[in-house]
Formats: sequence, C-alpha cells, structure tokens
Amino acid sequence: MKAISLIKFKHRAVSMGLLTALCLTACAQADSRYTVFLDSDDNQLIVIGELTISAPGKDNGYQFTLSEQSFSDHFLAMRPFKCLTHQQNMLCYLPYSYASRRNISGTDLTDLEYDLLFIARNSKDYGIDPWNGRYYQLRWQGESIVGDSNEVDLNVLAAPPEEGDFRPIGDGDLTPAEVGVGWQPTLRIEPMPD
Repeated sequence: MKAISLIKFKHRAVSMGLLTALCLTACAQADSRYTVFLDSDDNQLIVIGELTISAPGKDNGYQFTLSEQSFSDHFLAMRPFKCLTHQQNMLCYLPYSYASRRNISGTDLTDLEYDLLFIARNSKDYGIDPWNGRYYQLRWQGESIVGDSNEVDLNVLAAPPEEGDFRPIGDGDLTPAEVGVGWQPTLRIEPMPD
C-alpha cells in the first residue's frame, strides 16, 4: 500500500513539475506593447496611440487604442473627427468601421494599416474630402514597425465592402505621398520598455 501511495505521489510531483515548466515557458510570453506615433521631418513626435500584440502562440491578434488627448475635436462633413494640426496642415483620423480580422504577422501588417487611416486637409478648408486619404504601408524594421505615407481615395470605403472582402484598398489605389507637399509624417511603432 505504501509503495502504491509513493508511486502516486511521485506521479503527481512529476505532473506538477511538467505543468510548472510549461507555465513558465508559456506564461513568460506576455503580450507586447508598443507606442504608435507620427514622426515629422522637423523631428516633432506625436503619440497617436498604443498597440498591443498578442503573445506568440495565442492568435496573432492585436488591439489598437487611439490616444485621444493628442487630437483635437472637429465637426466636419456632418460628423465628428479627431484631428492633428501641424501649422496649417491637418490629419484627421478615420476609424475603419467594417469587419477586420485584426491579425498581423511577420510578413502581413495589412489589418493594422486599416486601423491607421487618415484624411489630410488644410485647416482653412471647409469640410473634409476622403479623396485626400492617407494610407500608411507598414513594414517591420527590427523590433519596430515603420509606415510610409501614401495618398489614397478613401471614398472606396463609403459603402461596405463585399462580404468576405476585408481589404478593399489595393496596391493600385495607392500613390506614394509627394515629399515636401503638405504634412507627410512617417508613422512609427516602437516597443515600450519592459
């Protein structure tokens, strides 16, 4: 009887040891947090949000949270917008309001690109025109993510995309933003210190 109890105890101890080792490996893989900001050519950094990427092995998901204190509120074209102002140039945030998987990988950041859409305008203009859209094509640069500004007609988002089409903006819709025209900051996403 003692031998059977001892075997059960050893079996439980081994099982607990395995569970602890597995948890130490898996639990150590925490979600990664990043600061999202715009970096203009005059070295002005504007924090626009926070990005949380799920730990490896979870679901490749992410969550983007807009840093509303960096933006000013404007009522344009009969709806509210959060806008950034730089001299007479403005970038107004356009939330993507359709279905998105919100997944990213080492080679595909497209879903995140849709969460970082803007419309450019001059502060003296009346209203806002989605034809002046800004789309940041993102790429990994080491542990950071960098995005270059592209001009895009965001009128394509006026109607819901066809069912199952999570990405209605194609490469052919994008034109690299002209350097020196308007305010074309680079988008940067940097890891937060542990």
